[in-house]
Amino acid sequence: MGQTTWASDWGASRRSVWGPFAVSLAGTCCLFGPQAAQAQTQPQIQTQPQPINPDYTSTEANGPLATNGIDSRSYDRGRNISVRQRPRPDYEAIGIDLPGFMIYPKVNLAFAYDSNIFALHSHQISDGIFTATPEIDFNSKWSRNGLWGFARVAQDVYFKNHNENATGFDTGLAGKLQFGNSTLKVGGEFGRFIQPRATSNNIGLPLHRIPYYYGDVNGQLTHEFARVRLSARVDYEHFDYKNGHTAAGALVFVQDQNHGNLTVVGKAEVAITPDAAVFVSAQGNDRRYDLNPPLVGFTRNNKGYEVDAGANFDLTHLLRGEFQIGYLDQTFSSHLFAPIRGLGGKAQLEWFPTPLITVTVSGSRTVGDAGVIGSAGYLASGANLQIDYELRRNVILTGTAWVAQDKYNGVDRSDQLGGASASANWLLNRHLGLTFAYTYYDQSSHGSAAGPSFNDHRVSLSAIVQY
Repeated sequence: MGQTTWASDWGASRRSVWGPFAVSLAGTCCLFGPQAAQAQTQPQIQTQPQPINPDYTSTEANGPLATNGIDSRSYDRGRNISVRQRPRPDYEAIGIDLPGFMIYPKVNLAFAYDSNIFALHSHQISDGIFTATPEIDFNSKWSRNGLWGFARVAQDVYFKNHNENATGFDTGLAGKLQFGNSTLKVGGEFGRFIQPRATSNNIGLPLHRIPYYYGDVNGQLTHEFARVRLSARVDYEHFDYKNGHTAAGALVFVQDQNHGNLTVVGKAEVAITPDAAVFVSAQGNDRRYDLNPPLVGFTRNNKGYEVDAGANFDLTHLLRGEFQIGYLDQTFSSHLFAPIRGLGGKAQLEWFPTPLITVTVSGSRTVGDAGVIGSAGYLASGANLQIDYELRRNVILTGTAWVAQDKYNGVDRSDQLGGASASANWLLNRHLGLTFAYTYYDQSSHGSAAGPSFNDHRVSLSAIVQY
């Protein structure tokens, strides 16, 4: 059997390379908030780069400081290179070379038109938005170990509805230490984000969008020997929402959504061939809310676990991916809410029909925390299709479509979500890149406690200037 290569390049670099496309597919700034990554039809202060995701209340954040996951690219053995992974040295930022480190300053400037900024079913209100996001990234030049970090500020300015203007920031730090056959990774993130109007837990139509603070610390230890790799990861996240007020001065109380989320994940992988491995994984979570009875009517505290088995593979020059399927169980402290149990899992498959095209299909079934009145959780199921086409070395076209369903626990509500987007990334040189994007989003809510049903169109043009 040949040597199996495990991909452990967690947060390999914050270097601003045009290949990963720092300019967002959504066409606004490249930064997505951990609670609002999917609401890309809504102008927002954002944090980590993420693919289009229809789950409006997802708390996962991808990227070098990703939470609640173990090496999502563990199936990448270097056999295939996607359109977005392909190195483009002619378009890499130059950076500032310091002893032991590289510094990468940049600013993202975006203009967008949104047809429904308040996510309303009728009497929709449109507006133009300008977003400016200065950022500075750094990464070490050490040969074996590594240290990465970033800091950014984002400002939204609306052309007509000035009450929607908002400012946010995000900071993060991550490091990697290798010793023997083991690797220790630690990271942390803290920022101020703005909740999009379209999120399911946005209630009362506050005069200004609701701000919240998000913090995360995480650590992961991986040990490899022979054909086996063992990994364990611990994350702690905390969400701190700030109350708002309506135009009439009435309180919009959202601090009952403040909570901490402890997640522990373990994974054992066995390489069957150099191109494929099988694994089992187990995840436990404990979600504790800051406010409990008698301060609020009921407690949203809950805990649960998920046990999965799956495989990852990188076959020939056409296909790679990872899938897992298993059982999930989430129980709630309050007797008002029945447990959520059943099939769980996730999958991602990448197909390379030609070197210039990458087709990615993904899906998941998970339990999320709900901010909906009367509910403490929901079962989220979704699927996503994305096609990337390298029209030219410096022109990338992308099309994305997604569908999802959120089924809420404790209330009669089910949301059907869907949408599509198209974008073109034009990389002019090492210092400038442009993105044009169009996104359509549709939400249909059903049941006696149904939320809003609406659709939204968004067109944007963004530029990133970097050194």
